Amino acid sequence: MKLNFGYKLMLRVLTSAVLIVGLSACQSIWETAPDFGGTVNDAVQSQLVNPNAPVGNKKVTTGLDGGAAKGAVDNYQKSFEVRTPTSSGTYPTGATMGTSSGGR
Repeated sequence: MKLNFGYKLMLRVLTSAVLIVGLSACQSIWETAPDFGGTVNDAVQSQLVNPNAPVGNKKVTTGLDGGAAKGAVDNYQKSFEVRTPTSSGTYPTGATMGTSSGGR
């Protein structure tokens, strides 16, 4: 019995020690450098074709006209529809169902 009690006590002490060491590694305040993220921002800016894009553009495009935008959205939504064969055995695209005409 005493061995079992010592084992449980040792396990508790070890678990507590691991938790204390683990929690001491947590930092509650993180002071960032003044230029934190500057490298990423510089890389993004260096990949731009024209960083001053709206400046000097005399004809600014504000968007598509209504008909073109609606057509684009409708075509996009139709591309996800699953086509089922009709009762005559043909798909709406004109392809027929059945076996190939290859011989064996």
